Amino acid sequence: MFIIDSVRYTDLVEHMEEKEGQEFESLEQEVFKALDHQKRRDIFRYVGEKKATTFTEILSASKIPDSPTLSHHLRSLSPFIKQENGKYSLTPIGKDAYSLLLRTTPYNKLALLQKNRYEVTLGNSVIWIAAIAAATVLRVDAILSSVILPVLAAVSLYLTYKLFK
Repeated sequence: MFIIDSVRYTDLVEHMEEKEGQEFESLEQEVFKALDHQKRRDIFRYVGEKKATTFTEILSASKIPDSPTLSHHLRSLSPFIKQENGKYSLTPIGKDAYSLLLRTTPYNKLALLQKNRYEVTLGNSVIWIAAIAAATVLRVDAILSSVILPVLAAVSLYLTYKLFK
């Protein structure tokens, strides 16, 4: 029978909990540091898209000037990317992070549109005015130039307006 002194057992449990907390913080810091760099996110996306790819393919696609720099980035991405049989692929954590990254991309594009909403609305208006003017100058069917195009323009502008509300 194995008996542990209750004081020593408590110290051991506290030490283990502290170590787990440090490992979690370390992994968390490593994850955020890895994804903080645009080139690493580009590499990460590339590997995620390709499922399995070689060092040379990553080097060529990422336009990184030299092998040591790419090696550095791949080491930083180690929580997300693994190497097996000369091919790089996503780890289980990498697959989860890649899935999350894919879901955030539309939000980034929408945020950019939101930031430039006046330019988007103005551009949309100019395009429709040009289309209606072209239809009029080219003497396109009267119903098309005087009814259908203006209605489409109004719907398009309304949807643009609703997008930014």
